[in-house]
Amino acid sequence: MPRVTTTASRKSRLTLLLGVVSISALALAGCAGGGETSSSGDTSGGDSSSAGSTDTEITIVLPEEPRSLASWNAYSNDGFPILRNVGEGLINRDPVTNELVPELATAWEQVDPNNWQFTLREGVSFHDGTPFNAETAAAGLNYVLSEENGFPMRNFLGSQTNATAEGEYLLNVETVDPDPILDLRLYFVTIPSFPAIEADLAGYETNPVGTGPYMLDEWNRGTSITLVPNPDWWGNSAGDEAKGTQQITKANFVFRSEPTVRSAMVSSGEADFARWITPEDCDAASDYVCVGGPTIETAIFRLDTPHIAMSDVRVREAIALAFDKEAIMNDILGGGITVPQIVAPTTLGFNDSLEPYPYDPERAAELVAEAAADGVDVSAEIVVAAREGFIPKAGEITTLIADSLNAVGLNATTSVLETAPAEEQWTLGYENIPEDRGWAGFWFHGNELFDYSASVGGYYACNGPVSAYCDENVDALYREALQLSGDERDSKLQELAEYVYNDVAIVPVGQPSFFFGLSDRVDWEPRADGFILLKEITLQ
Repeated sequence: MPRVTTTASRKSRLTLLLGVVSISALALAGCAGGGETSSSGDTSGGDSSSAGSTDTEITIVLPEEPRSLASWNAYSNDGFPILRNVGEGLINRDPVTNELVPELATAWEQVDPNNWQFTLREGVSFHDGTPFNAETAAAGLNYVLSEENGFPMRNFLGSQTNATAEGEYLLNVETVDPDPILDLRLYFVTIPSFPAIEADLAGYETNPVGTGPYMLDEWNRGTSITLVPNPDWWGNSAGDEAKGTQQITKANFVFRSEPTVRSAMVSSGEADFARWITPEDCDAASDYVCVGGPTIETAIFRLDTPHIAMSDVRVREAIALAFDKEAIMNDILGGGITVPQIVAPTTLGFNDSLEPYPYDPERAAELVAEAAADGVDVSAEIVVAAREGFIPKAGEITTLIADSLNAVGLNATTSVLETAPAEEQWTLGYENIPEDRGWAGFWFHGNELFDYSASVGGYYACNGPVSAYCDENVDALYREALQLSGDERDSKLQELAEYVYNDVAIVPVGQPSFFFGLSDRVDWEPRADGFILLKEITLQ
């Protein structure tokens, strides 16, 4: 049984080579270095922790600690680095081609508009020994995706689903409305052991039980999470189908909010792997490898449209024009491209006719003045907010934006919050946002489905879990798009993209170039979907 506690709390001289190559209009960088490892076995995650206490152990430093280890959190940036190693989905993606590939399902098909069937992998068991079959798969999926539970993962997944066992290893998933991309959506979902949840409901948030190659050993709250191999993982006898191996015998995850600190930990040998470091840190390093690649993350600036001032489209347009998005992407975040939508150009529904909102403070000031002349209270406070750890250099970004808004005649302040309070505010839902809250939140949004509808359902639909916007025309276009596939779906989603672009509910800022610091003993390439899977890491 894993322990959950509440504690607070290679140096060889080689030259860095950092080259930038366009991949999906994003950066790919690499640099070479060398090093040595420490023999310390401390896994406390404090300053005394040491990377590579044996040749098969690894320490990974992340920007933030998971808010929960429940399987529903496997979709999120704070959750999936841990939970995608503990739990598995019916489907995964090939790390090289990004194509959907079998994981817990070996085959699948849409048998009619409202039903999909999945042939399940045999010989699989959960970490608690429960056999994996259609009955346990259905129970786990229905728990995670139930409307009654209302877990955040559910809200990004379209029509309500109901999973049933059609045979020992044949699973049927029915949708209320036709859903031609249900296979994409279920790639997003890991399946927990429902018997484990029934036996210990309170432990669901802290003790993940999945089928994955790794399982929880210990969670030292505020300090570290340790994963160890699952000795009964089906992948050990599946060869290439497993898409990886259990070379790592212990993975210790620690948490540091500052990218420079994460970089320094790899440099000093305290960590083997640092997520999301800056290009400047890559440039300055001579003793670790720096890799980057395509990202699904888009930096966005979401506006509280119920707000006294931001309810006026002229004020929202003024905000979009008031701040320098290129400066944020390149001068603060260290590199990237500006974009006109909250998804990547590789996403179905991306509208090539749109351009990123320009930086035009003069026009922004004119729009604010026009709104004020018509009685809009442009003095109402706007809070430029961001989540610490999740957003690199959050203080610099929020300050730049707030100063820019003040310069065009608005009244902006800043707020940088820790994960829990930030998430609480971010997920209030449109109906619960007070008109005087005035949040303008700088955030990262990732679309792992590569289908714009997933973003629309979260951020633009009236009942979207992270929506601060409601428009009946958008909801109607969204419902239409969900029933379509192929070119028709693409066209309808592009129409929707143009509509929300003109209404400026969210200001897309850009797609950053994310970089990872690796000790010279680690061989790993970033995935297009952003997942960090231990089974794909090779240790020298």
